[in-house]
Amino acid sequence: MNSYFDDKPAEGEDLATYTKRLEAEGQREIYIRKAQRTHFGLDVAQTIAACSSLSAARHLELKELRSRFPTLNENRLTWKISQSLTISKEDASVWAQTIIAKESEV
Repeated sequence: MNSYFDDKPAEGEDLATYTKRLEAEGQREIYIRKAQRTHFGLDVAQTIAACSSLSAARHLELKELRSRFPTLNENRLTWKISQSLTISKEDASVWAQTIIAKESEV
């Protein structure tokens, strides 16, 4: 797997195309955010906005977080998601509830 530092945009590839390519290649959201900041000089708010619609990358990120922290209760998982993805506690809570509900189904 490439390093985000070395995973440069192709010639003529704009931010949106680059971001979608990384997602299609199976990169997690944090990888994409770091790559965007490195190669396009975005600030944190810009990277959050640019990644907000990357459902596959977000799913992979949440899956990774849960695998690293399988025993967190809903409140702790909410906090971890909020901190890791720099999203509101309310949005993170929806994700935490969804993850825990899915785990209960299995």
